[in-house]
Amino acid sequence: MTNLLRSQIYKLFHNTIFWAGAGLTICSVLFYAVFESMKAETVANGMPLFQYYSILFQNYSTGLPVLIFCVVFASDDFMSGAVHYYISKGISRTQYYLSKMTTCAFAATLYVVIAGISGTIISQILWHNLDGLLQINTLQLLFFFFSQIILHASYASFLVFTCFLFRSSVISSVVNMFLLIFGFYIVHRIEDAIWHSYVISMYWPVAMFQRVQVMTVAEWFPVVAAIFVIYGVLLTCIGIIIMKKRDIK
Repeated sequence: MTNLLRSQIYKLFHNTIFWAGAGLTICSVLFYAVFESMKAETVANGMPLFQYYSILFQNYSTGLPVLIFCVVFASDDFMSGAVHYYISKGISRTQYYLSKMTTCAFAATLYVVIAGISGTIISQILWHNLDGLLQINTLQLLFFFFSQIILHASYASFLVFTCFLFRSSVISSVVNMFLLIFGFYIVHRIEDAIWHSYVISMYWPVAMFQRVQVMTVAEWFPVVAAIFVIYGVLLTCIGIIIMKKRDIK
């Protein structure tokens, strides 16, 4: 398992899609930062905490790069026949699935780090307000990034699951792109009509990327923990079962 995971990490850092996703993350953060800097309240007040958080984790600035990389990385082995090769060499299906899921979760974590670093640098260039950043509560900032790492890793786990379910990068891309763009809005319209509240949609990782910035730790921690259990644990177990039951060609 260790050697398999090491080889997957090696493939990660030598994957063009991963680095393209990193560039896309930086460009997306730059776009949102420029947009925020043009707002009247930002011009008047410098860099409030909300503006700093809001430029980091929009649905597309990190969600889209994670989606693209995970779908390509997890589906590529099915298309190239590498899955059959690994299994024929004695690697268990559980080990293979976990190695892919762990690598994709690690990549998602790196995208969070890239967004955080680039967002900090870009915001200072635009707003020249280092004092504003230094006034941010360090513990609050650490909790914020911790929640983002868990959410993005859980989202990566969901993406890997869909790739192993469909075994097609095209189908997985279409399904996940639809969910990224429209999933939250469709579910929220349904639950708003029935319960007039967030009941289901708040447990969609992408929906929480931005919501945690306006929630206290006591409010978001149970939700983030539930998301991790649902997507990081339960969905992984289901994915492993599916992997074991289906033929590898």
